[in-house]
Amino acid sequence: MLPAQEAAKIYHTNYVRNARAVGVLWTVFTITFAVITVVVFIQPYWIGDSVNTPQAGYFGLFHYCIGNALTSELTCKGSALDFGSIPSGAFKTAMFFVGISMLLVVGSIVCFSLFFFCNAGSVYKICAWMQLASSEHLGLTTVCQKLHIEKLK
Repeated sequence: MLPAQEAAKIYHTNYVRNARAVGVLWTVFTITFAVITVVVFIQPYWIGDSVNTPQAGYFGLFHYCIGNALTSELTCKGSALDFGSIPSGAFKTAMFFVGISMLLVVGSIVCFSLFFFCNAGSVYKICAWMQLASSEHLGLTTVCQKLHIEKLK
């Protein structure tokens, strides 16, 4: 048997190594989540036309384009900076919640720099709460869209 102090040192070494691995994985997954959230927010077109649609056009979270059947030109409207140009209250709500979610997850990545100044446990807690709030905002987006669709029926 190992003396208690040597065993404690081995366990501590394993704990530190595993904690670092979890931190690296968390950072990688957070960056992936941030990239997805930023693309969802910035991508101007989510749904577009196909061969079977009667008129060309695209729409996204804040930007939409309507095609002219005679000239085959698209007339695009909407901007992320002009909240009044968004045509629907449901899309305004979605843009707000997705935007807040994006800011929270990007802020969470910035908070990872606190590892250099603060206790690791405190940084994990701050980032966890920010990411939980970010995911709740994405969930609220889904719930609001579902309620809006049910209201239209």
